[in-house]
Amino acid sequence: MHTVLYVLAAVAAIFLVFLLTAVITDYRPAEREMLQDRSGLSSDTAEVLPDSLSILCWNIGYGGLGDDMDFFYDGGTQVRTSRERTQANIDGIIAEIRRHSPDIILLQEVDECSRRTYRINEVEMLRRAFPDYHIYLAYNYKSFFVPIPVKAPMGRVASGVVLMSRIAPEEVVRWQYPSRFPWPVSMFNLKRCLLTATFRLADGGSIVIGNTHNTAYDTGGMRTAEIRWLCELTSSLASHDTPFIIGGDWNQYPPEYIPGPAETSNPHFTTVALDTALLRGTGRVVWDPSARTLRHLNIPYGPESVLTVTDYFYISPDVRTSTVRTIDLSYKHSDHQPVLLRCQL
Repeated sequence: MHTVLYVLAAVAAIFLVFLLTAVITDYRPAEREMLQDRSGLSSDTAEVLPDSLSILCWNIGYGGLGDDMDFFYDGGTQVRTSRERTQANIDGIIAEIRRHSPDIILLQEVDECSRRTYRINEVEMLRRAFPDYHIYLAYNYKSFFVPIPVKAPMGRVASGVVLMSRIAPEEVVRWQYPSRFPWPVSMFNLKRCLLTATFRLADGGSIVIGNTHNTAYDTGGMRTAEIRWLCELTSSLASHDTPFIIGGDWNQYPPEYIPGPAETSNPHFTTVALDTALLRGTGRVVWDPSARTLRHLNIPYGPESVLTVTDYFYISPDVRTSTVRTIDLSYKHSDHQPVLLRCQL
């Protein structure tokens, strides 16, 4: 009897220590945070953004969600791929970005020494691979230990959205979205954000380019809160005649896209329509209707995979689109496909 009590007491003590550690280390970002350039490049000289821009947007799935993977959270069984495959995915992602050589790169799900990616510092890999780019990271997922799934927990996670640019921005800011999971789940889940960079234009004005990664697993009104908040920002920019381009993984399909039954019936992950009414006409959505950008992760990639569209751009009326194209890589390195925008200011 005493042994049982000692065991129960030990388990309770371990749980309390774990919970206390989670509370102490809980990531509590401010509503607005200035970000520092991680490239080491000089940004003292004023630089002007060119009139014609190429912007590549890509959720790289932290290098761990290539075509071999399903994922436990989306109805699959796997937690992480092998270290060798993770490294190969990251190498493939870097090679693909180099192939297009965009002026600005917007990446989502970039890990920094997380257990799920074998402590590989992907931000540092990007810095070394693109030495002529300024690079900024905004965390949206930081936890000392994610305890799910119980039999093979994800462990430590440090991840976020990254903006890279050949031209030095004037200011880079992490904006905390108002959406939040309830406590204590919030300590082990994402805290979504928008990363914005303000660039100088040749006419003396400015443009804001943003990187967003919106809520995927909505517990009720989270996506709506994020889009309403985004509308406040874009409305403010419009009132100051400041153009904007916001790209990312919205986890919502764009206007005029019609999803199939398999896209909306998955009990683990379903996409919904982007409610453009909440944006009140401050801009327009630009996407490639000829291709899909995301595969569901209930099974590894194959003929039975469910595909949808969640990656695109929201731009102000004074930005002219030349082309927007989804690059078909057959989901080899990530569960998302990159999208390349060419535009004129």
